[in-house]
Amino acid sequence: MKLIKSNWFLLLFLSTQLTISQTYIVKPKTLNVRAEKNKESNVIAKMNENDTIKAISVEGDWVKISTSDKQGFVNKNYLEEIKPNEPQIKSGFKYGFSKVFSTSFIIILILLLGYRSVKGRVKDGRRSKGYREYDISFKDYIVDGFYALIIALFIGLVSGIISWIKTF
Repeated sequence: MKLIKSNWFLLLFLSTQLTISQTYIVKPKTLNVRAEKNKESNVIAKMNENDTIKAISVEGDWVKISTSDKQGFVNKNYLEEIKPNEPQIKSGFKYGFSKVFSTSFIIILILLLGYRSVKGRVKDGRRSKGYREYDISFKDYIVDGFYALIIALFIGLVSGIISWIKTF
């Protein structure tokens, strides 16, 4: 029974997430919000330039919106649609840091562990191959991870500072 309730909750949550309302910006200095979807209808509110509104529904050239206490219609021709997937301007310290930190950490960690495994081959004349393998311990993983973290932080800081300087 508990599983059925959780599945219904999950279904309800996903269905509400799929009905995301469209967002618009008001283009003219003032925009009339009308009671009905025609130009002769009563004006119930006014919107100002650059106000952000969320659409309840779109019906032809009219967008149904909700003001503080009423629902009304505005003409779609006076609105500019905000696309949620439009790329944002990517600049600044945070962008530069996050762009390189994780990648550099993984690459440095792989290089350090690879170097340790190559370095771990100890010359030993008693062996037929001339060397013996060095087993990497848990401590070695921790030390290499710590070194990789420090180096990746330094690279991330440098990249963040360079990206931040480019914003000027």
